[in-house]
Amino acid sequence: MRLEFNILWFENQPDDIATTITEIKEYIEEVGFRSGINLQTDTSHLEALSQQQEAFNEFDLVLVDWDLGIPEIQGDEVARRVRARFGFTDIIFYSGKAPANLRAMVHKLGIDGVYCMPRTQLVASLVEHIDEVVKRLSRLEAMRGIAVGTVGKCDEDFKQILTELYMQTDAEGRSAIEQRLDELVSSGAANSAKKYGKCADFHARLASRAVTSFHLQKLTLEMTKGREDVRSYRSILGRYDQEVLGPRNVLGHAVERRAKNGWEVTSGGDTPITREDFPALRASFARHLDNLKGLRTFVTEGASETE
Repeated sequence: MRLEFNILWFENQPDDIATTITEIKEYIEEVGFRSGINLQTDTSHLEALSQQQEAFNEFDLVLVDWDLGIPEIQGDEVARRVRARFGFTDIIFYSGKAPANLRAMVHKLGIDGVYCMPRTQLVASLVEHIDEVVKRLSRLEAMRGIAVGTVGKCDEDFKQILTELYMQTDAEGRSAIEQRLDELVSSGAANSAKKYGKCADFHARLASRAVTSFHLQKLTLEMTKGREDVRSYRSILGRYDQEVLGPRNVLGHAVERRAKNGWEVTSGGDTPITREDFPALRASFARHLDNLKGLRTFVTEGASETE
């Protein structure tokens, strides 16, 4: 599961859809996802994009304008090529022409699974499509997957940040860092601490399963304490336990049931989570992912500049 909603858009007049793109980006972010719109003004990169989709399944939706300003190829042929290479990825085919005319083109080329829309209704159609995707991702299992995936990505950033900070300090500082990590882990379960004790160096310790996400957050906060240059990152990082780890744990024990108006999610804990909370949670997860990525980049580039 991921927090991005990516659109591949074929349109040769980007200025004409600038407002539409802004509205769609804002709506995607409003429902708790990060927006990614790859705008193509011609078909010169279609083969590379097809290979990218086959390898990484990166795009959630493809939009194709009928008139791409290319005499030898119109949008219906682009839609045909996209369908051939993009599997079951949704395609919206639009134009100033009537939808009936667009459907006739699609039918003539034997293209399945293409939504034909008038240009005047494009924003409303996109919002409706995004809503349907959000509904699928608002099932409890999908939300659990997003939460677990977020923590996993954050763990990798934590480890890179800590490694960079560790390498930037002197022998005495490194010894103090190792000692503090030892203390954090030793306060955990005895069995985990026993396995952790067998780790030979800092890198092995950091990779150990005995080191939890909470340990990584705690040590990162301590190692960056007093640094004015990372104050903004630390401000967000200080809420990581509350806004990411806490919800992940609650979601792990939540229950989803059929209710009169659809799926209903209930959970225990001091801060129960319901399905209505999912958009805000996704937005929070994305904020922490971006924050850690930013801190990781800052620490790494700072190290390079001093070498």
